[in-house]
Amino acid sequence: MTKPAAWYVVVWPLCVKLFLDFFIPARELDFAVFNGVLFVMAIGLRVSPRISWRGFAVIAGVAIFFLAQLIRTPTDTIGYKLLTMPLLAVLFYNLGRSMDRDTLSRGYSVILVVFVFCFGGNYLLSAALGHLASREFWNFEHANLLGSYVLVMLIPVNFLATESRLRGMNVIKVAFVVMAFLTTSTGALILTLAALMRERKRSASTVLLTLASGCLVAVCALFFLNEFDKSVYDKIVAPYLLITGGGLDQLIQSARGASGITHFASDQQGSFTWRIYADMVYALFLANEGVTNLLAGNGIGGFSQVWSGAMPHNDFVLILVDFGAPFLLFVLVYVTRLFRYVARYAIQWRIVLIVITVRLTFENNIYSYYVLSSGLIFASLTIGALSERVVKKRSVANVNSKATGLREA
Repeated sequence: MTKPAAWYVVVWPLCVKLFLDFFIPARELDFAVFNGVLFVMAIGLRVSPRISWRGFAVIAGVAIFFLAQLIRTPTDTIGYKLLTMPLLAVLFYNLGRSMDRDTLSRGYSVILVVFVFCFGGNYLLSAALGHLASREFWNFEHANLLGSYVLVMLIPVNFLATESRLRGMNVIKVAFVVMAFLTTSTGALILTLAALMRERKRSASTVLLTLASGCLVAVCALFFLNEFDKSVYDKIVAPYLLITGGGLDQLIQSARGASGITHFASDQQGSFTWRIYADMVYALFLANEGVTNLLAGNGIGGFSQVWSGAMPHNDFVLILVDFGAPFLLFVLVYVTRLFRYVARYAIQWRIVLIVITVRLTFENNIYSYYVLSSGLIFASLTIGALSERVVKKRSVANVNSKATGLREA
């Protein structure tokens, strides 16, 4: 079967991107090579993105906003990368609209195969270098970013599971759970397991039963972790032990000075404790911010003045601190509209959308271009494909409605 030009513009640059993201440590070079390959492919195959005036106004507004941030902080390279995001969104949204379900499914299948090989190669290379014991992976600044990459790939996985005729999707989902486990990111593993659930309408009793079952599984998991993996158990329960042990006041005092929690016992410094502490530090900082800084933000990298360069483990807080309340409101409105769209037209995407949103709420991703751009690309492709299907359904419904009206007349 002959593949359309859009297929090549999607598959080849994204396969190149995966290789660069996993194996080439020069991030600025990776950025230039990927966008260069994408530009050459799009021009060579005569891809012509189209956008409505309303969409153009939104995209242009976001681009102008990022341009202003770049002018404000011209020495930070992430500003140049953020400036390409609106263009990537428009391009891949149009590419998604131009491909039918089967064509995009074949493209996603190729990309997932390449991702699995890249992940496996990266893991073996990290093991050969002796990095795994310290939760380090080649070319990834932190294990949680590799976990976020696995979660991003749930977008093409869910597309294949819900929109294609591909068999063996349960095996593929289990494989991604295994990869999430190998990243050593607890949050990525939990969220990947959640993504295994099938979205469907549920009665109140079913929801309660699901919640009760989840609580039972969590209790059993904690019991086994306490028996067989005490380090992971301590990391999970550290905040509870710290607070019940009377350490809350000390934690608050430390947050006021943004001094860190290294003076606490080692078993009280788990990642959950650090997340709670980071929320306290940034909440106190925002409470003392003036109205001007709350509205305008502190610019790209402005978070570094809060906590000795440490980011909050929450991308929404990071957006508020660096880009200001109006831009955060814009992001929240878009996410809300996306949830409403999914609830109305594509309920099978609700769990994946929840997973991605929760990850943004508990991790730092937006300043890691390779993770953020991959998430934006796959989301734009999928939204474009689904929106084209919705438009066609609406057109058919309108035609049927008019035909019914004529018959009745």
